[in-house]
Amino acid sequence: MTFDELKQNIQRIKEIVREMYIFTNHLEIIDNLEKDKSILINLQEKKLLNITINSLKVQLNILNNSIPYLVEGFGFFQKLPEDKESLFIRVPRENLVKVKYKPEETEPHVSLTIGEKDRQLFLKNLSESNLSIKQLKKQYGIERPVSAFGKPNFYATLSNRYFRKISNKLLLSGKLEKLNADLRKMNSPFVVGTYISMILFTMCIMFVLGILLFIVLLFFNIGLTPPFFSFAKESIFLRIIKFFWIIFAIPLSTGLLMYFYPQSESKNLGGKIDQELPFVAIHMSAIATSGVEPVNIFKVIIKNEEYKYSRLEFRKLLNLINFQGYDLVTALKRISNSSPSSKLRELLDGLATTITSGGDLHGFLDKHADELLFDYRIEREKYTKTAETFMDIYISIVIAAPMILLMLFIIMGSTGMYFMGLTTNITGFLIIFTIIILNIGFLIFLRLKQPTF
Repeated sequence: MTFDELKQNIQRIKEIVREMYIFTNHLEIIDNLEKDKSILINLQEKKLLNITINSLKVQLNILNNSIPYLVEGFGFFQKLPEDKESLFIRVPRENLVKVKYKPEETEPHVSLTIGEKDRQLFLKNLSESNLSIKQLKKQYGIERPVSAFGKPNFYATLSNRYFRKISNKLLLSGKLEKLNADLRKMNSPFVVGTYISMILFTMCIMFVLGILLFIVLLFFNIGLTPPFFSFAKESIFLRIIKFFWIIFAIPLSTGLLMYFYPQSESKNLGGKIDQELPFVAIHMSAIATSGVEPVNIFKVIIKNEEYKYSRLEFRKLLNLINFQGYDLVTALKRISNSSPSSKLRELLDGLATTITSGGDLHGFLDKHADELLFDYRIEREKYTKTAETFMDIYISIVIAAPMILLMLFIIMGSTGMYFMGLTTNITGFLIIFTIIILNIGFLIFLRLKQPTF
């Protein structure tokens, strides 16, 4: 249908305009840097940008030329020809042909309608622009995050269906800015409105489960020994007073956990970035000694898989530059505002200030790396002291205390005395079980406190 053809052409025109805006901004940055003779310019990158922009211009002109023919005949009425003989003769127009191609292997086919005489020229420029864009992506060291655009989350979709209006009203109140910032810091795939809908939907599910649990506790006694379930002998009124709080406690506690989870996760992610940052800064300082452009420093860093968490922030930085057309200083400030790590914010703000003022980039990175490394050594020493303290606590609680208690219970058992009516075998089993739980707790705690690097 003509309307579908027009819609596809306009969609492609919008995409071309967006790409031209991004590559034109890159070209302007390179032209400005070229004026400074002390900075080395990548001439190959400049050539690729010029080829890409020119090819996109040709494609844009061809698509624009096809618009008048596609909209021909749209409207509630058409003008009748003046002579009656030509009343049933169709007005001739330029022959249009369809061009189908696939921009990327993971993307669907694109179908465009253009003039037949422009077909060869369009395909030629399309091939040139696609090849240049692929080379630029490879040179930037970053690709579009394909895996991030998967199928929609079923639970999020269901939550939005029932609670989108309520979450939108909460957003308009302006009281969820902190939650939105925490979601962005933890790199959440959900926007704040969807996350609020998920919280409300989960609370409703927990409310229903709370009612079911209340009914079970109202009529049954639950024990650890057989029979596990027995009918309650207390009055219904007393049991309602005793267990009524469960109906509201379960959904409220679930909602609070989900609300504060992004904040906790962002702090955890910030701590992991802080542990990597001294080595990242040293690596950046070493790269800066070669005199490369500042953007290339981040391109090298994200190729290193050892920096598992820091490279995610730098990848977002390059996405802002390569795909959204921001300049380096603006992108640094935006990533700094959304970073979960305070030390990374200081580094990015310092880089933005140094670049803006024309300062010595290598000198700044070298000095900042020394400061971060000093802080890292202090943190390692604190962890060592903490581990020593907990080793003493572990020896006292998990090794010495159970042995003393076990000897006391054996002596009490031999004299016929029992602790709280428990036999020696049951007491020994409880002590061993407690030791196992304490060991697991200590291992988990030390694992959580252990630095990644």
